[in-house]
Amino acid sequence: MVKKLLIYGTIVLVLIISGVSFHFLNMDNVKYGIAVTQDNYQSVVVNDQVVACNNETESTTEIPAKFKKVAENEQLELYLEENTVALMVKDKCNGYTWSSYDVSRDMVEAGYSPEIINFIQAGVSLVTYDKFTPNRRTILDSNVEKNYEMLDNGFKVSIDFKAQQIKFDLIVTLQGGDLLVHIPRESVDEYNPKLWESGNNNISMNEMIVYPFFGATSHKEDGYIVIPDGSGAIVNLSEKPKYTTGYSAAIYGKDMGYENTIIPNNKGLALKPLERISVPIFGVIHDANNAGMLVISESGSSYAMYNYNSRDLQTSYYQSYFSYIYRKDYSQFQSRVNEEQHILGFQEEPNEFDLTQRYVFLQDNDANYVGVAKKYRDYLEKKDGLEKSVSAVKEKIPMKIDFINNEVAMGTLGVEDVATTTYTQAKEIVNELINSGYENLDVTFKTFIQNKSGYHFDILSHLGGKDDLEDTLDFFATKDISFSYYLDYAQSFYESTKYTASKMNRRDFDVYHSSKNLFNYMNNPKYYQVLAEADIDSLKSSNISALALGGLQNSLFTHYDNGVIGSSIEGMEYTKQLLGFFQDKGISTSVYAPDAYLYSYMDKLYQTPMASSELIFVDATIPLIPLILSGYKDMYSPYMNFATDDDQSILKLIEYGIYPSFVLTGESTYKLKDTASGDVYISELEYLSDRMDTYYNVVNDALKQVAGSEMVNHEIVEPGIIKVTYSNGREILMNYNNRDYSNGEVQIKAKGFVIL
Repeated sequence: MVKKLLIYGTIVLVLIISGVSFHFLNMDNVKYGIAVTQDNYQSVVVNDQVVACNNETESTTEIPAKFKKVAENEQLELYLEENTVALMVKDKCNGYTWSSYDVSRDMVEAGYSPEIINFIQAGVSLVTYDKFTPNRRTILDSNVEKNYEMLDNGFKVSIDFKAQQIKFDLIVTLQGGDLLVHIPRESVDEYNPKLWESGNNNISMNEMIVYPFFGATSHKEDGYIVIPDGSGAIVNLSEKPKYTTGYSAAIYGKDMGYENTIIPNNKGLALKPLERISVPIFGVIHDANNAGMLVISESGSSYAMYNYNSRDLQTSYYQSYFSYIYRKDYSQFQSRVNEEQHILGFQEEPNEFDLTQRYVFLQDNDANYVGVAKKYRDYLEKKDGLEKSVSAVKEKIPMKIDFINNEVAMGTLGVEDVATTTYTQAKEIVNELINSGYENLDVTFKTFIQNKSGYHFDILSHLGGKDDLEDTLDFFATKDISFSYYLDYAQSFYESTKYTASKMNRRDFDVYHSSKNLFNYMNNPKYYQVLAEADIDSLKSSNISALALGGLQNSLFTHYDNGVIGSSIEGMEYTKQLLGFFQDKGISTSVYAPDAYLYSYMDKLYQTPMASSELIFVDATIPLIPLILSGYKDMYSPYMNFATDDDQSILKLIEYGIYPSFVLTGESTYKLKDTASGDVYISELEYLSDRMDTYYNVVNDALKQVAGSEMVNHEIVEPGIIKVTYSNGREILMNYNNRDYSNGEVQIKAKGFVIL
């Protein structure tokens, strides 16, 4: 605790000494627990295009006799090797055959060890904790029992790791052009009666790995893997990999409930953080515009890990697959003052979720990264009810302005409010922008409320009070300004509150943000709606009809709650319940950096990812998320205040179809120093107006031509030359290079673009 206080100064001490009060709701009767929607995966078929299928198409791969046909429909044939539970799937629409391991190769002659051969060929593997040590096991190990039941559209196999006393069911079925792999939550059973008893040699579940070599290949001349990192990326399936390496990242971000709080070391190196994975998908293209597949982690995604391995790392195959966390160790501290005194702790019951993976097979013009995005969008429409909610097309594109109205910082008399933009200042700045030719502005107020220790709703007298706020909102309405209020129910700042969740180690759920040099505390998601219910009357009485919700990109975690383990699956349900609550009250909700499970619940997307992590093995960054949502949701950029290369950033906005965003204050940016917005280092219109004019006018010249239309194709013509096609027939050709470009018909200046 002492180390933490040294990091963010005496602000917490003063809060404690001065007795600054936090006002809380009556939460004594709020019990943890929410019904998790049962996955109805069988109600959806993503690839239902049967017209073009030719049942007489010959298979591209000979199917060995040891694989028996167990199901067939108009689009697919499913083959099973019972000993390994391995699969082969023939796509009757193009004759291409997919397999869960390379059936054409003798693995012994290839020099693989028996352990690696088992891992390659086995349909399912388990990583277990052998007391404390992780150990990988496969269904080809000794003393593993498999009992099959054949179904009309596939099969069910009950798998029992007898020695480890762990069993579960695996159900594999065909649905149209989709392959479904399902492990029901109720079938997962650790049946050792002495598990967790003192002195017992515990073997417990850690991770489930399902078909890790499905679609794996040594190389494909015109193939690549679509990785969901950040905005999206691709890795070519080259005969020699660009880099021999692997990559693993959690879907929706790391589960911080298992992690210790890392006390920063100022002597350490500053590293660029990796981009998050916000969509539970990946793609494998074996033959561009002929054969590919989209893989969706449909259920259990918040416990899924995405994994990529290049060829020649562990095997001679490129791999792309999901694994699923059922249990993870954490540090159980034995001392309040010495964090080195700890033992490993384990939750007694594994995480409960239905594990469902969907393989959508792609043919012809869908067999590329655009098709991967569009088929996932189709899935969201059919499964989650994704609907179009783009803004009405106007003369000019939208631009987003976030105003930081109030923060808190240490003053001469203790913690003090820091007014950074009064209501009247915001009105005056917006009026100045309108007079400068801006239209279609999207404005948000962001206010730190001291007695709530976070960004909540209240009308503050030192910002102008009720009259000034009403006058400003009336002005916005008369000028057709879209207005929303920023709320963050997911976290508090500086100190824990009664809303704060507990990590698995029973400590307060604190997270350190190096860019802000402060701690925030994650709220227990069971309080989200409690907080919303407390605000709803004030929001309605102030005529707030739209909200901008922040902090939700970090809100999925496993945590401890009075003897109950709260899961990230339940966290998803609490978050969807929050957005549904506001929408039922007639208040629209837009979300900052949302994860895909919220796409169907939100109005607009703020802080849309515009880059991948630029990992060394990646061959290109692609607009995977814009391809999914263009024409369906308005997308806005991260703050362009801090862009380091304006020409590059403007082209990226145009390429991705994303509208620019800026954050502003009416007062000096210096006032933000040592606040929760301390990472904002330029925010005054006086210093940003030229940059804002450039971004708005140049991006408007391009995107006004396609506003409201769907991006239907994206093509890397050659290095640095990108062509984007929209549903209204318009094409935008961009040149990222430092030299002019000409293809004989079109000429583009360096760092320029043309509309076709």
